[in-house]
Amino acid sequence: MDLNNLKSDPIVVVGGGFGGISTVQALLARSDGTPIILIDQSPRFLFKPLLYELLSGELELWEVAPTYSALAAELGFIFLQDSVVKVDQFEKKLITSSETEVKYSQLVISTGVTTDFSIVEDLETYACGFSNLNDLLRIKELITLINNSSDHINPLVISGAGPTGVELACKISDLVNNKIEIYLVDKGKKILSKSKSFNREKAIDAISERNIHIYYEHYIESINENIIELHSVENENNTSLKINYSGLIWTAGLKPCASQLVDHLLDKNKKIKVNQFLQINEYKNIFFVGDIVFCENYPFPASAQVAIQQGFLTAQNIISLREGNQLKSFQFEDIGEMLSLGIGNASITGYGVTLAGPLAFRLRHLTYLMRMPGFSLTLKSAGSCLFSKK
Repeated sequence: MDLNNLKSDPIVVVGGGFGGISTVQALLARSDGTPIILIDQSPRFLFKPLLYELLSGELELWEVAPTYSALAAELGFIFLQDSVVKVDQFEKKLITSSETEVKYSQLVISTGVTTDFSIVEDLETYACGFSNLNDLLRIKELITLINNSSDHINPLVISGAGPTGVELACKISDLVNNKIEIYLVDKGKKILSKSKSFNREKAIDAISERNIHIYYEHYIESINENIIELHSVENENNTSLKINYSGLIWTAGLKPCASQLVDHLLDKNKKIKVNQFLQINEYKNIFFVGDIVFCENYPFPASAQVAIQQGFLTAQNIISLREGNQLKSFQFEDIGEMLSLGIGNASITGYGVTLAGPLAFRLRHLTYLMRMPGFSLTLKSAGSCLFSKK
């Protein structure tokens, strides 16, 4: 690809998660012929809310993680598999790790987050997260070991009882057929503390039907190859609970993906503070999207639907900026919540609708398909969902 022979300086999006890919789609829908370049280190877009179904085999890789090259060919953007190490806002250009120079007219940074293993010493050595395909493969291998070996009888520990922890606990419990106990550990007094009450109730029901035990108001103090040490949040006597474990999945914290591009912009909470237009005041030609950002005056949660909405607004504001029109503030619209609660089971709360069970599972899948980038992928996956006998 010859970046020097483009008809005009492109709009560049760095990071191809929900925020980045939504920005690209929305820009292409209002295209004025300006080239759109997406830069990401990975070859695949990952639809993370459906990772649970990829883990269980209810969905296939092409449905959950299409390649950026295939999406680029269908949608009409340029894909560059690389990482950005420097931005020169005065020359309006990027430098990548392969020393490629990319000029831009406007820039969107949406580099995303990954599992934070820094909280407990040696955590990264003995635990895995659930934020990418490599994590999924490690958990699949662990499930295979549990199912095929009599040696793996100790409990599987999942740290964090938010949506990721709860959804994983239910799905893995089904995949191991309740062969071992799953310990769900959380510092709070209840699971899914930020979720809708209906979904929380259905999650509690799903957990009670499985070999899952919840340790409320506990946290992992230390870990080695064989033992996890739990402490109580209100532990006056400094006593601990030591657990022999089969594996540990860490869902209790996220941090920005390692990037020279944004490290200097992070505050003490490892976030980038933006204004209501998703910009940093001194960089009017650069927008920041997704889980890496926060706004004091316009608070919003870190979620896929927030990133998607930010992507659409950012595209609109880039067009307005190019045309000399006023920018719009970001206002998050909560359209509901959907949880996977085991094989073939889900819970949905949104737009006044509450639904749980197999029908909710199908509706959740079809709803997510409508957010998939690429019409052909959506059509193919919808057919697979509607006619599947799984």
